[in-house]
Amino acid sequence: MGFFLFTSLELLLFALGSMVDFKDKKQVNILASLMFVIMFAFAGLRGSGDADYYNYLWFVKDIGSDVTKLFDFTYPVEFAFRFFAILVNFFGISRQWVIVIMNLLSILPIAYVVIKESKNPFLSAIIFLPIFIQFDMQTSRTATAIGLGFMSAYMMVKNKYLLSILFFIFSVSFHKSAFIILPFIILLNFRIGNGFKLITVLIAFGVSIFSMSLFRLISRLVGAVGLSVISRKIDSYVFSGMFAFPMRIYDPRIIFGLMVFAFSIMYYTKDSFAKDSMNEASSKAMWYGLIVFLIFRASTAIAFRFGNFFTIYQVLFIPLIIDKARRIDKLGLFIIILSIIFFILPYALFLMNKAPAYDFFFTNANAIFSLTN
Repeated sequence: MGFFLFTSLELLLFALGSMVDFKDKKQVNILASLMFVIMFAFAGLRGSGDADYYNYLWFVKDIGSDVTKLFDFTYPVEFAFRFFAILVNFFGISRQWVIVIMNLLSILPIAYVVIKESKNPFLSAIIFLPIFIQFDMQTSRTATAIGLGFMSAYMMVKNKYLLSILFFIFSVSFHKSAFIILPFIILLNFRIGNGFKLITVLIAFGVSIFSMSLFRLISRLVGAVGLSVISRKIDSYVFSGMFAFPMRIYDPRIIFGLMVFAFSIMYYTKDSFAKDSMNEASSKAMWYGLIVFLIFRASTAIAFRFGNFFTIYQVLFIPLIIDKARRIDKLGLFIIILSIIFFILPYALFLMNKAPAYDFFFTNANAIFSLTN
């Protein structure tokens, strides 16, 4: 019932935004903001999920006001989570506030950039749904890292280098997987031609064929230099753990990424955008994200987590190519819209159906118990 209500509200606002002839940008921004506010409300007030929700509450309880745990880098959750847990406990407020804070730090940067930069913020909100369902509603630390990493890129293209570095550090402090965006943030400062993009994607396809062997080699190398913790994690995610299964080369997420990348090099060159723009950044992300999916596909869990740090840029790029195709390529426009109807929306609905039943934290007996004991 919760997901049905949420989806209905989002689709209703999308339909309203698509049909109404707005008089000015301010009205567009208000309605688009409302779509993200609803997402934030559902995510921040959730009292259900797989183990992640209850684990978060337990960690907040376990950390308490013990400042020494803030600097215990062997603790299972990263520094920023520990910091906000101590803050919540210091003020004596509900542990639910940690969930609220994480989802605010995830959704607010994405909403801000979308409203300022997107050709169609209503469509951008719909495109965001699969990531929102997978991360904000299920694994909020990664969601926060994705949102803050997105803001780091935005600050980089705006030449606000210090803020970009700070947002990157903040992102990593919520989840170490955010390190995957560091090369991308650096590459935002360089022009990259389509020829180079195509060659590197073909190389990534070649590497992906031997991805299991590559991970086995990396595991042995890091183990040999004393990084046994990383070696064990690779083994758990790639070879022997419950998440150890590869992403197929024909996985719909790879196929969709390949399609969007193809449109990016069909429609644009390295000189199509202003150098310091999110349009250029989103085009680069279609290339870089596809490479990440391919290289790390030996583990679906790793490829899926790393890849979504770049899938998020589809919220800007897909409305951009639709705007372009509308003027120059009717067949391309048809294919793009068809892909949204038959991939993004069904994928979001599939994830909602697969996710645990939604409950607000104040209506779920298990959540109330976890919050008060």
